[in-house]
Amino acid sequence: MLTTPHGGTEARRLFFKRGRRPLLSLTALVALTSLTALVNAQAPAAPAAPTGNAQRGKVIFETTLRCSACHGYDGQTGSPRLVPMARAEDVFLAYVRKPATQGMPSMAAVPEQQLRDVYAYIRSIPQAAPTADSVPAIKAILDRRAKTN
Repeated sequence: MLTTPHGGTEARRLFFKRGRRPLLSLTALVALTSLTALVNAQAPAAPAAPTGNAQRGKVIFETTLRCSACHGYDGQTGSPRLVPMARAEDVFLAYVRKPATQGMPSMAAVPEQQLRDVYAYIRSIPQAAPTADSVPAIKAILDRRAKTN
């Protein structure tokens, strides 16, 4: 370290200016560095692209497993909402095989590829409300009304 004429170090001279408070205290510098590291560590990374087939997944979601009964068509209604899907594929598979809640049936007996297809379908759903014609139950009601009028 370099020593200044006043007996301090060069580094200290950079942080202090003529006996006043530090321009940037070491505490503030450490806090800022820690906060930046914490924010970067908590920033969610986008899940990897799904490995399943979204078209097959839609059929499985709507008819085979009937996921839409609880999660709604397009996964955007019901409880819980599935769109946007923030879970990674492997985390999703682990959860549906052994759900944390009693309201969610276990999918342990469902072949893995079918679950991957469902995941691909859920990830393919745009985050927007579905049109009435895209929800079979609503479409059937609208069709019946149109016939009676």
